[in-house]
Amino acid sequence: MYAVTNKLEKIESINRIKIYQENQKLFNEKAALLYSSIQNPNIDSTAVFEENGVKYRVNEQNKTTSDGNIYQKTIETVSENGNSGGVHFRIGYQGNLNINSIEDSILSFKQNEKLMLLDDMLKNLYQTNKYKTILERINPHILDSLLKLEFLNREITAKFEYAIFDYDGNVLLADSINNVNKIRQSSFYAQLFPNDFIEIPHFLSIYFPNQKSYLLKTMWTILLISTLLLVIIIFAFTYTIQTIFKQKKLSEIKNDFISNMTHELKTPISTISLACEALNDKDITNPITKTNYINMISQENKRLGLLVESVLKSATWDKTDLKLKLEEFDLHEIIDGVVNNILIQVTSKNGTILKNLSANCFSITADKVHITNMIYNLLDNANKYTPSNPEITISTENIRQGILITVSDNGIGIKKENFNKIFEKFYRVPTGNIHNVKGFGLGLSYVKALIEKHNGEIQVTSELGKGSSFNIYLPFDSTLK
Repeated sequence: MYAVTNKLEKIESINRIKIYQENQKLFNEKAALLYSSIQNPNIDSTAVFEENGVKYRVNEQNKTTSDGNIYQKTIETVSENGNSGGVHFRIGYQGNLNINSIEDSILSFKQNEKLMLLDDMLKNLYQTNKYKTILERINPHILDSLLKLEFLNREITAKFEYAIFDYDGNVLLADSINNVNKIRQSSFYAQLFPNDFIEIPHFLSIYFPNQKSYLLKTMWTILLISTLLLVIIIFAFTYTIQTIFKQKKLSEIKNDFISNMTHELKTPISTISLACEALNDKDITNPITKTNYINMISQENKRLGLLVESVLKSATWDKTDLKLKLEEFDLHEIIDGVVNNILIQVTSKNGTILKNLSANCFSITADKVHITNMIYNLLDNANKYTPSNPEITISTENIRQGILITVSDNGIGIKKENFNKIFEKFYRVPTGNIHNVKGFGLGLSYVKALIEKHNGEIQVTSELGKGSSFNIYLPFDSTLK
């Protein structure tokens, strides 16, 4: 907008300069002619002009003789061969006139002609600088061309409409009368001839009828790329935040694991160390006492072996190298054996284990050792996470093409936000004191990996403070998916 108005102002300035230069040239030519006649004391000037098809010759003479000064000016017709056709007008002075008076007469005559010339020049200057309306100062075709050229230079091809308004908002020029109000209200406007401080301000306003659609059409690529970049940035930011929290969580799990592992390993090592010191004591000579110490060392050594084996098994699950030794066996028999082994730990806390083995078909094809460990882990967790008087129930029933095993307790329960976390390796449900429940957080991770390896399913339901229930589905034949 401002570029167009500036160009309009430059065009008008150039036109004014051209007119001024032409008038100045004319003035200089006539002034030179006048001054040359004044400065020459002996004037002999001849001029020819034509009027109504007749040629006239003007003769002007100024001479100084012995008789005095002579000035003569005649106008006569001229024939085609250049001969005089007769004098039509003659004026002159002859005699002993004062030279100064004659020269003054000539100078007065010349000055009158100069005044007439100056008058003509003033008229031309007036015509050049007289007040012009805005429509006289602006050529609509030039304005339209300048706008199109400016938009083309800026790669704007949208349809536009323009109008010129005075200070009061009255339209003076418009290329479209249909949208005058919209053109007047457009935000694209600029003042015309802003350097004319005396003139009343006029404004050029431009309106784009299809502005929104044009912008969307020309900028959809940029908008699409911006949207994709924004999505990528959001994704990267989200992924980074998740990674930070995951790393923080892994760090906490690692510290928890090291703390628990140190605690678990310290107890059997201390026991073995004390037993070894007792055996080295020369005052202990009773063979039965020595045998007890040796058995204690053996049991604690087996315990250490089991702890190390648990850690090694976790590495095996990570590498998906868990191999199953499939065989057909009685699942109820396995449950009875595990319940008998763990019952002494439950009764030490004044607890009970209720069996409800309702499945009619209880023979499955699976890895007997791993299934035994799975049931033991579930019952052991139910006992460990029930502070006192545990009431544990284990039941079976036939569904689909397999057996559903349910282990429930009345323990501390699990928060809903921890349902998925409990199956992660090394994760342990917070219990206030990290050491009041022994373990590495590998039990449920092992159980889930084992069940998935048998093509089974596991689900958990729990209510904080009221207990938990684990439902395990195992197909009759683990080789079938």
